[in-house]
Amino acid sequence: MAATSIVNMSYPKVRESFEKFIKIVRTDTTAFIGAHLPKDAVITGLYVIGHAASDAGTTATIGIGSTSSANEYLAAYDVKTAATGEGYNPAGGAAVGTAMCSKLTGDVAVYAKYAETGTGSNAGGPWFVKIEYSVVGGGEDIQI
Repeated sequence: MAATSIVNMSYPKVRESFEKFIKIVRTDTTAFIGAHLPKDAVITGLYVIGHAASDAGTTATIGIGSTSSANEYLAAYDVKTAATGEGYNPAGGAAVGTAMCSKLTGDVAVYAKYAETGTGSNAGGPWFVKIEYSVVGGGEDIQI
């Protein structure tokens, strides 16, 4: 059955949106737990809010995820370039597509970290990752 054939005033259900923020600084080169997401959460958006771009020599990235690799939700987001390292930006191509709008099967710790290459940075950040999510009921999924 096509989803559009069942759209009416009652379906899809209205979902409340929640937000979690994770602060990442230049010295966070070892993954740390920055937030927890509950069972049945569905990530609907990822944004990065940066105060200042990193001055690392070659690359500077941040990531978040469900393991200490910290790349399952947001992978190698560039914080060296002023266009993405400063201001309020959607995660764009750094958001891992399979993580978006997929229901979590259990409570999840969200890890975060900063990585750089080349000459070490002396300035930049902090960066805040904003995770937008909804929680659907058991046996339900989000209507896309």
